[in-house]
Amino acid sequence: MSIPLNHNTPLPLYKQLAAYLRQRIELGELEPGTKLPSIRHMARSQGINRITVETAYAELEADGLVTSRRGSGTFVLPPFPGHDGPQADTPGRWPAWQHAAAERFEAIWPGHPAPLHSGATPAGVISLADGNSDPLLFPFEAFSRTLREVMRRDGTAALEYEEAAGYRPLRRTIARILVDQGIGVTPDNIVVTSGSQQAIFIIAQVLLRKGQTVYTETPTYPESLRLFRTMGMRIAAIPMDSGGMRTDLLEQAMRTHGEGLILTMPTFHNPTGICMDGHRRRILASMAEAHGIAVVEDDYAGDIRYEGHSQPAIKSLSAAGNCLYIGTFSKMLVPGLRVGYIVAEGPVLTQLERYKRMLDLSSPGLVQRVLERFVDVGSYRNHLNRLCRTYRMRRDIMLDCAQKWLPRCVHITPPSGGLFAWLRLPEDVHADALAETAPHHGVAIASGTAFFPQPQEGARHIRINFCRHDENTLKEAMRRLGTAMQKSIAATKYMK
Repeated sequence: MSIPLNHNTPLPLYKQLAAYLRQRIELGELEPGTKLPSIRHMARSQGINRITVETAYAELEADGLVTSRRGSGTFVLPPFPGHDGPQADTPGRWPAWQHAAAERFEAIWPGHPAPLHSGATPAGVISLADGNSDPLLFPFEAFSRTLREVMRRDGTAALEYEEAAGYRPLRRTIARILVDQGIGVTPDNIVVTSGSQQAIFIIAQVLLRKGQTVYTETPTYPESLRLFRTMGMRIAAIPMDSGGMRTDLLEQAMRTHGEGLILTMPTFHNPTGICMDGHRRRILASMAEAHGIAVVEDDYAGDIRYEGHSQPAIKSLSAAGNCLYIGTFSKMLVPGLRVGYIVAEGPVLTQLERYKRMLDLSSPGLVQRVLERFVDVGSYRNHLNRLCRTYRMRRDIMLDCAQKWLPRCVHITPPSGGLFAWLRLPEDVHADALAETAPHHGVAIASGTAFFPQPQEGARHIRINFCRHDENTLKEAMRRLGTAMQKSIAATKYMK
């Protein structure tokens, strides 16, 4: 079987292999019952890694096209019920509006997003690519007890809709946490959301009109970029230095583009880990007020600090009503809880609440009630302290391993908090190519190209998550990453 695989395209080889086999199956060229080549044979005949073949076969199996039989091999399945033959997905078969929608969104979603969880990573590969904290550190037993307590205490009331703005006792608890951090807020200033991504979406829908400008750091969180592109917004990418977003360049951009909003992650920025200094936070707050532009402060992991002093929130430095603050419990607990919140005041607060109601009526009441009880009894603070101690140790291990195993020409800035480290690669190593080949060495990383509005600007950077795995697994992942980098450098020199 001769398969046209292109090693010089950003599309992963396993995707190319799966697409080729899928087309042969759907055209009827590989009939039901046909046995695919063994993983070993396919890898050898195509000159690719066995992991690549395993991943491609797993994708076909997930689509219901093949089945794997232990000891026998992988076989093509008959069409599933309701599938009207092998021509169902050939060009022109689907309605024109489907093709139009797909083409429109292909332009918005360049590249391949990092997996939401490590479970999406092929077997045998350690993922440093996802954005999650370590679920094994989640206090499962304590949270389970709290869940049972809330169910006994509240009964069926825990299963009803909550206010659109959120369960009021939880908003009261969030307000207490924020007041301790120097942010003046009451429960009435808080709208509970399903994570910080929904918070950004609601704010953008309420504050922006199509074609207006979002001023944000570059690099930045890829899902925000995709969201704003989907909404038809102009993105003004403001470069960063060691102090955070460069406010001198922000000033120039605001003079050029005018109305919009500023979205910033000043504390342990994702992906760089940079913490904006206090002086620059004050400049940004006063500059936004002078231009009449709202600031959206995304504090996704501000509590995960390893060293240094806390900086004041931009919200606390801003004029009343000029800054909206976003927080989340996802990184401190587990992402599946999907509980975030917006802090705002003024006429826009009512509109945020109304839009939240229109979007999904309310965030799940049971989760809100359990979280309020869990945080209120002090377990959350103890859990947070434990996280900081553990992640600081993993940060130090990551830095030690980087010095030991990564090439000397790789630069890494020690993060003082958060989950991520941002690495600058040698000139001859492309981030997408490294992200493609690294799984063959047993490790997955996030290419820097995903974090820039212009992907090529991130070609020399990668992001790694050093908090996701225990110490021994992290050491092994860093060793594998070093091997992948050395092989990539050697291959580049050979081609020259």
